[in-house]
Amino acid sequence: MSSAKIKKICFIGAGTMGCFNSLLASVAGYECTIYDQSNEVLENRIDSQKMIAQYLTQSNFFNGKDTNAAILKIKNSDNLKSALENTDLVSESIPEDLNLKIKVFNQIETMISKGTILTTNTSTLSIEKISRGLDPNTKFAALHSYLGSKLIDIVKGAHTSDNTVSSLVAYVESIGSMPLVLNKEHPGYVVNFMLGGLLTQSLLMVIEDKYTIQEIDAAWKSLNISQVGPFGMMDMFGLDIVKQAWQEKEVDSFHIMHQNKIVKLLSEYTDNSYLGLKTGRGFYNYSNIDFGHEKSNFDKIQNDLCIGIIETAIVLSNREIVDKKQINEAWIIGTTLSKGPFDFLDEIGLVKFLESYEEWVSRDYVSGEFYSIVKNYSEKNL
Repeated sequence: MSSAKIKKICFIGAGTMGCFNSLLASVAGYECTIYDQSNEVLENRIDSQKMIAQYLTQSNFFNGKDTNAAILKIKNSDNLKSALENTDLVSESIPEDLNLKIKVFNQIETMISKGTILTTNTSTLSIEKISRGLDPNTKFAALHSYLGSKLIDIVKGAHTSDNTVSSLVAYVESIGSMPLVLNKEHPGYVVNFMLGGLLTQSLLMVIEDKYTIQEIDAAWKSLNISQVGPFGMMDMFGLDIVKQAWQEKEVDSFHIMHQNKIVKLLSEYTDNSYLGLKTGRGFYNYSNIDFGHEKSNFDKIQNDLCIGIIETAIVLSNREIVDKKQINEAWIIGTTLSKGPFDFLDEIGLVKFLESYEEWVSRDYVSGEFYSIVKNYSEKNL
């Protein structure tokens, strides 16, 4: 059932996330309009949503609901003012360009009523910066979803009221998803911050010639009973996108000290137009995939892979972004895996984890700030 306060939703941007988010809302019974300035993108919207629905239906993501009817109910619009008429909630999913987002939100603000809630789907850009030009009375927050996941992050802006957060929580629950309300803004929020730890750890192990790409992915899939490993994930995201994210990291960003060596590795692929699934070749050649591997060293690989996830989970807990239980739940729901970072820590044991962690510290692969946080956590829990 639709939330009593939110009935009509406008989705800004008909890319992958705009299509996914509007499909979720329409399946739940909301009146949805999707706006994009590109008529070509709008014309492909139905086909894009059918592909998303077909993929997610395999795992019964929509619980047997009629996705085709939901897709056809969504209205296309290339007129922003018309799309925003009588809208209760706006969900923005345009490219991750700060200046573009600021411009679009300032424009939207002039076209909506005072009760309309504005939200952004970003997890990489500062919502404080995005909303800097908005009236303090405008209802604004981050409402960040993950493709194919039931987890949705809710992050307050500088002037977001508790009532606005409550409305968003009710909305998220009404579309059959789990709301994760962060205590404060944090780069990458929760799941993407931990995912960054996993992917960084995986890339560094290849750069260090510790293990092969195939061994790492096989070990991860064995540990989690998963269909995709870290390098398969990056092929899905697009290696050009992964590389761009590393190139655009700010000086004080998470794991910035690895930027040059990781960009160099990724460039070996992107310079040859090996961008992942979308080009048929990335870390893997999808016309001839060989998943052969030796299983004898899986335990060691799995322990090493968990270092980055556990480290970032401890940092999130220390920074009081959410509590430990929520961190675990967020990872499990956000990744659709069976174990969270603190489950991994319990299985490995704090002493054994610290031994592996100290090895990475000795290689200068851990920031001083993170090391201090992990050491303090360990001393309190040993």
